[in-house]
Amino acid sequence: MGDASGVRTVTADDGIELHYEIVAQNATSAGRRALPVVLLHGALAGRRTFSRQHQALASLGRLIIPSARGHDGSDPTLSGDYGIDTSEVRDIAAILAAEGVERLHLIGHSSGGAIAFAFARAFPDLIERLVLIEPALFTLMPEGALDSIPHVGPEIMQAAETGDTKAMLRAFLEAAMGPAWLEFDDDTQSQQIAKIAKMAPFIAAHLRALRRFAVGPADLKALGPPTLLFYGEDSFDFETKIAAQWLTHRPDLELILVEGAGHNVHRERSDLVNAAICGFLDG
Repeated sequence: MGDASGVRTVTADDGIELHYEIVAQNATSAGRRALPVVLLHGALAGRRTFSRQHQALASLGRLIIPSARGHDGSDPTLSGDYGIDTSEVRDIAAILAAEGVERLHLIGHSSGGAIAFAFARAFPDLIERLVLIEPALFTLMPEGALDSIPHVGPEIMQAAETGDTKAMLRAFLEAAMGPAWLEFDDDTQSQQIAKIAKMAPFIAAHLRALRRFAVGPADLKALGPPTLLFYGEDSFDFETKIAAQWLTHRPDLELILVEGAGHNVHRERSDLVNAAICGFLDG
């Protein structure tokens, strides 16, 4: 494939058309050996979540930014065995095959971080370096604590199972947006729900997949690629508990706790995050 920037497509193994964006390597790194940098976004975020990383990271190599199914106008149809470590991994593999990628740096945020972890676990020899930004590794929580995570808690999951789409989306947005959601009046909340209504099948399946994606201390210890972790000091309480598991079981890895940032660390403190990622990937 050429190095020109733009949105491209490839057909997944179940026949669905996958979308991804290429950001060409910029002149800063001309003449150097450069690996592609693959960036995986979280649920409902889409490719634009990494817009503040384009310029800095394209100095290291071309960027490959997939859109998860149903995001950025792509087909929302999910594979019959949809899962973080099944179809999500295969979709990324299909894009890499289309681009002829044999070695890469991999970056993932939120549930994209969970997919990045799953991909690195499945294909450790492909990953040069791994960056995880608040990865949604919910099953790292202490036993019995999974239901305390509002994003995948009983209220959301029960609404999803009973088909109460509006209740599920309301609970999901309240969990995802936190205090900001409560500042909306009823009409604004209804408008927000309507905006993502077409994503309801994906959201329900995605949250179930995150609850099923089993990650334990042994998986952290076995993670092979050099890895850099970011967490926001002002993020969700459960992220603190997940970060603690990394500190306990992988004290050899650098974990950067970013002051003044929440869950979207890479957007809220892009200056700090970009500099740290560039130094790490170029190390």
